[in-house]
Amino acid sequence: MKELNYPKVFLLLAGLTLATLAVYGIVSLRTDDHYKFLIWNLFLAWLPFLFSLAAHALYKRDSHSLLLLPLGAAWLVFFPNAPYIMTDLLHLTIRSGIYIVGGVVQSRFWYDLTMLLLFTWTAWLTGFFSLYQFQTVIWRKGGLLVSWLFVLAACVLGGYGVLLGRVYRLNSWDVLTDRDRLYQLMLDSVNRQSVFFTLFIAFVLLVIYTTLYSLLNARGSRDGSRWSR
Repeated sequence: MKELNYPKVFLLLAGLTLATLAVYGIVSLRTDDHYKFLIWNLFLAWLPFLFSLAAHALYKRDSHSLLLLPLGAAWLVFFPNAPYIMTDLLHLTIRSGIYIVGGVVQSRFWYDLTMLLLFTWTAWLTGFFSLYQFQTVIWRKGGLLVSWLFVLAACVLGGYGVLLGRVYRLNSWDVLTDRDRLYQLMLDSVNRQSVFFTLFIAFVLLVIYTTLYSLLNARGSRDGSRWSR
């Protein structure tokens, strides 16, 4: 795996986040502040990246530190918040009455759609870069196969987290503050539809992450400036 320059990655994501918030500010001035909850959701999507940054820095300093375990657990709890933000596109359907008037699509629909897609892109990048960081740590400790088994498990658990958050309205902190509700919702979610939803989201996450991984680790020929003849 290619070792990334994470200070530069952090600055890139921070700049993208600022641009996203700027777009939100422009759109909300033209329309309304209905989507202000996206700011909180984006903050939650940043948490797994901050946990992975801490874990990666700790591993480079002490690869046997026991603190890697709680950091990994915290990352796993909050990781679904990154892909979850995609489901906020639902609000475009909920508010369809103000987007389509007399059969004509209003311009505010395109503003809000673009803003939601930008929030989704920013959140997904923070989530996938955090996954890449943890995969790097596990790759160094257990090898490439183990690291990809971790990625697969993370995508499945991420899909399940999106299910619990969107369908069953569970928050990440409920894992610590309301375990009884968590246990009951987990029992309620054991059904065919929930399993399909989880695996579907997991497959989408895996496809996108694999694409990002391949781009980050692409290796050109020694003479990459010339096309093969």
